[in-house]
Amino acid sequence: MKICRVSVEGSVSYGLVEGDSVYLIDGNVYGDYVVTNTSYDLGEVKLLVPCEPRSFWAVGLNYAAHIAHQEQALDTDRIQRDAQEFRPWQKGTSCIISTGSKIELPSDADYVHYEGELAVVIGKRAKHVDALNAPDYIFGYTCANDVSGEGEWSKDLSNWRRKCTDTFGPVGPWIETDLDPHKTQITTILNESVHDTGETSGMIYNCYETVSRISEFVTLYPGDLILTGAPGAVEQLNPGDTVEVEIAGIGRLSNPVV
Repeated sequence: MKICRVSVEGSVSYGLVEGDSVYLIDGNVYGDYVVTNTSYDLGEVKLLVPCEPRSFWAVGLNYAAHIAHQEQALDTDRIQRDAQEFRPWQKGTSCIISTGSKIELPSDADYVHYEGELAVVIGKRAKHVDALNAPDYIFGYTCANDVSGEGEWSKDLSNWRRKCTDTFGPVGPWIETDLDPHKTQITTILNESVHDTGETSGMIYNCYETVSRISEFVTLYPGDLILTGAPGAVEQLNPGDTVEVEIAGIGRLSNPVV
């Protein structure tokens, strides 16, 4: 199922996407709910961020190809060393925006790039979850763009500007609850031209291992998000661009850059 969150006729509701229609949901999408007969065309609603996370996590350097790009060389030994370390960190929830919303480039950011990624959406409280049981705690998956500031900002001792600046967390357009997260493709499109593709089978730490490792120390709650890493190369964003992240089986997240 494709579960969305929409604003329509002055109210906010979760909905079920079927074709070009949205059927409103009554109840708790992470618990008991019913799909109503009230429906709208997708063009009649505003798609919001499809969940309301307490925390927004990300895993860095989770694909060998991305590590190689970051190191600017195919250094196999270095890739193997980096791949041995699990690198989760928090991306502030205040940076999250929906599909169609604008990515705003701060005037003092000299280099900002996209990172198209698969995002895990937690479905129930998760603490000390074993990787084998992790699928039971996952509600679904969505598209995300881990917009990142580099250049001078890469000298910061934390990710507070690089990763958490307002609008640097596009997520959407909806959540797909029925997806094999390790057998799909991520495509990043810049100005209608494909700029990066990657297979999620290339993750170093897969979605289930990621949920397990984070939940060992941190309690995850329904609606929490975990980005699982960029699969390959990245490219600078500039005002006037449109960047899109498309994941097979889910859909396409699209954001203009200003």
